[in-house]
Amino acid sequence: MAALRYPAEYAKGSLATAFAMHFPSAQDMAEISSLNNFRDFGGGSIYDAAFGFLDQNPHNTMHIWTGGQNPDTGLKLYPRAETQPRAAPTADPRIAAARRNAAAQVSGRKFHKREDLYSQPDVGDMLSNLTASYDSIFWPVHVNIDRIWWEWQKLNPNATPADLDSVLSPWNYTIRDTLDVAPFGYEYVRGSFFMPVGLEAPIGRFLSKPIKIDQNAKGFRKAEIRLHWVPQLLRSCFVRAFLNQPDADASTPLQGNPHFAGYMSVFGHGPCYGGPGHCDPPPPRPRDYDWRTRSHNTPRNHRIEVTKSAKTLLESTDKLQITLLVIGADYEEDHDLLKLAGVSLTLLD
Repeated sequence: MAALRYPAEYAKGSLATAFAMHFPSAQDMAEISSLNNFRDFGGGSIYDAAFGFLDQNPHNTMHIWTGGQNPDTGLKLYPRAETQPRAAPTADPRIAAARRNAAAQVSGRKFHKREDLYSQPDVGDMLSNLTASYDSIFWPVHVNIDRIWWEWQKLNPNATPADLDSVLSPWNYTIRDTLDVAPFGYEYVRGSFFMPVGLEAPIGRFLSKPIKIDQNAKGFRKAEIRLHWVPQLLRSCFVRAFLNQPDADASTPLQGNPHFAGYMSVFGHGPCYGGPGHCDPPPPRPRDYDWRTRSHNTPRNHRIEVTKSAKTLLESTDKLQITLLVIGADYEEDHDLLKLAGVSLTLLD
């Protein structure tokens, strides 16, 4: 990665010589990950206002190294670029460059003070605190900082920040609220492969295409097959999962079969009885001003852990193919019961 996307900004030297900094290295990250208290890793409390090393490097370093400012936007030298239609083709690379820079401008943006209008770029620039968030690279950099924090949490589960009940202005969350990513609806995985199915019709069998697992993803700690957005089922059933056995059926042996990966069971709801609307499926999102808890008919996600089978099979192949069978209470295949939005294979650290 280049020191700057517009390295000519430093005509008399590189960014490294101008700022005496270096790109975050694997050694840097290993040293930061080895810290065992939050004061050193993330920072001190209000009574010990120290920056943590995560903020200094890689956070601050990535902002400075990424840069982004182009000192010549072209608009002053080539003013007709401002008046030409944005979509009009042009062979003049100078005008094209001017448009490219202007496209990053955010309408209605307010700076901190009047002088900033003249000293800060009119485009997103990671090197400037005032414009960093207008640069698209800002977001993956911060997503990675979040991931590093999560990785460190796993190594140091009891090393929490001070002042856990402090509010993180301008939001209403406290520090304590952010210690677990799960309530925010996301997780970090080595790999995830989603295959849509659709809720229009029930299925009795699901067969995926072979899924290629790269070398990095093979280092997973746990593997799960997930059934996404499954409505309440009228009858009880099992769902059996096989890997790399596309011809599996209800009579396929389970014991001693390395391809049998696991199963899940569903306790069927049966016929629905109740007052008006009780049995209706809920809308995709709650209605305005509807503060009731989640409807009992809300579709759910189901998981089948398939770690042992996946690891065994991946010793001799780099592909996994999923077969799911719906087995009814009579231990025969049930083709008219299960509906779901999709199936995924998720590899977790």
